[in-house]
Amino acid sequence: MGAACGRKISHRMCAVKHTKRRLRSAFVALSMLGGLAACKTAVPPPPAPVPVVPAADVKPTPPQEYVRVTGSRLNVREQPTTSAAAVVRVKKGERLEVLGRDGEWVRVRLADGATGWVHGKYVQSDEPCTPDKATADLLSGVPLSFTEGQSVGTVVLEATVDATGSVVSTKVVRDTTGIPELVQRAESEARALRFSPPVRNCHPVPFLYAYTRNF
Repeated sequence: MGAACGRKISHRMCAVKHTKRRLRSAFVALSMLGGLAACKTAVPPPPAPVPVVPAADVKPTPPQEYVRVTGSRLNVREQPTTSAAAVVRVKKGERLEVLGRDGEWVRVRLADGATGWVHGKYVQSDEPCTPDKATADLLSGVPLSFTEGQSVGTVVLEATVDATGSVVSTKVVRDTTGIPELVQRAESEARALRFSPPVRNCHPVPFLYAYTRNF
């Protein structure tokens, strides 16, 4: 009787062990399938846009004043007087940044960063230069990014903006709506936007803008 009970217990323990092994194998298989599904459904992030701020938040910066040398050679002096030592000599046509004035003298900064004074008789005002800025300013309003009722999805566009601040082309980066009409609406909205572009070396430059529209 005791030996029979022992055999029954042994069989039961083996059955429990086999069941545990099957459960572990099934769990590992499900985990792998879940990981593969996550890899297939992963959505690439939208492109990094140039920082854009609303025009209402932008504090206007006065354009930088410049002068251009009209004399064949001009001494840049330490102080606003002809008796002061010359820091450097500049040539005709060179463009100098204006830092201040003292009577007929003009305090200037050279291209290499050196500063000094020149007499206003030998320079003339040059076209003002818009200060450099790394951000773009949004001049027009953006449509509200929500709709009434259940959410349909999101459209993310990469908009190319030219130096005049106009959107010249768009590219779909992500579309979770699956509805071509909504993509077309987002593209139409993006093309209607107007910007003040970033400025480098006195000139506005083209940039990319990531436009996200939730439907």
